[in-house]
Amino acid sequence: MSLLRRGFKTWCENAARGYRRELGLVAYGALNPRQLAATQGIRIWVPDEIPGLSENALYQLTKKDPSGWSAVTICVEDMSLIITNDRHSNERQNNSIMHELSHIILEHKPGRVFVSSTGQMLLSEYDRVQEEEANCFSGTLLVPRDALLHVLGQGADFVSAARHFEVTRDLLQMRVNLTGVERQLTARRR
Repeated sequence: MSLLRRGFKTWCENAARGYRRELGLVAYGALNPRQLAATQGIRIWVPDEIPGLSENALYQLTKKDPSGWSAVTICVEDMSLIITNDRHSNERQNNSIMHELSHIILEHKPGRVFVSSTGQMLLSEYDRVQEEEANCFSGTLLVPRDALLHVLGQGADFVSAARHFEVTRDLLQMRVNLTGVERQLTARRR
């Protein structure tokens, strides 16, 4: 069952078109999350750039358990900073950064984090509605329905389309499933 409020998906599609226009992109082009972050005044770092991060913490994040996290946003007063896992592919980082940007753009209330006695970072709360909204918005920003329809309509397969949008194949598949473009393209071909 979707937790999204009525009209949210349409709002996401309209906002995606608006951000593309603001960035001077063609409607079906790839949107670079780093470029969007820069226009929003949001910095993006990787673990090596975090001042004062201990060698143990850096080792944990980049060597011991690099698959255990993707990205995190740190908010201090009016500043937001996204830290992304640069051990992931560029496509995976794009997904992760855009997810974090979506939380910021949607003005979601950040969760609180604490460190356990074993050194694990744990969320003290998890808001399912905010996560579903961020998933929907980030996917739409990266792969808007009209752009997906255009690229697939030009004959691109899923691998080429994912490469075109600079996203993971999983994210592309999710957008195909949510938008129904495959049914529309099949009907066109008949």
